[in-house]
Amino acid sequence: MILGSHNSWSFLPPRKWWQKALAFTARCQRLNIQEQYALGVRCFDLRLKLIGKHWHVVHNSFDYGLLDDVMYDLGWLHRLCREGSIYIRVLHDVRRRKDYTLHDVTLFIELCRTLTAYYPDFKFWCGRNLYNWHEDYTFDFKPQCTEMYSSVCSPRIIDDWFPLMYAKRNNAWIRREEYKPDEILLIDFVDIS
Repeated sequence: MILGSHNSWSFLPPRKWWQKALAFTARCQRLNIQEQYALGVRCFDLRLKLIGKHWHVVHNSFDYGLLDDVMYDLGWLHRLCREGSIYIRVLHDVRRRKDYTLHDVTLFIELCRTLTAYYPDFKFWCGRNLYNWHEDYTFDFKPQCTEMYSSVCSPRIIDDWFPLMYAKRNNAWIRREEYKPDEILLIDFVDIS
């Protein structure tokens, strides 16, 4: 089993002042990328949205900064690829029809090509958008992935608003040995088991 962190960069503080009070609803990790890696995470969940003319790392409407701001993390991970494979799930985080434009999809495709060329040792995958789950960009790698976090596993809205509470209650019950060696398991708060 390959351990993955859901919304890997959500440990960062939101950029907008009004999101800081609600950050707990969108935070899915509290450890930075190096700390996640030290715990065995080898798959990272990168969610991107075009805001103005720049790509931002986001989780829904929470903006964690420019993609350029996390390039250090990607470079650090890329240097470690010699020690083993690093997997990066890339999602186009648009969730409404009005945000899902041909212009944005075209630029997302261009960005995916650039990332793949710039980081040839990563195993990029997914390339889907969150509006209609269409595969906007087709990566070569297509792993089996199980997602075990509040917004997909819990029918209770309260869990979706409190991912930390969900992780504390449920991460210990995840039986990691039940997964195939090449299957990715994405979870919230990888430091909680």
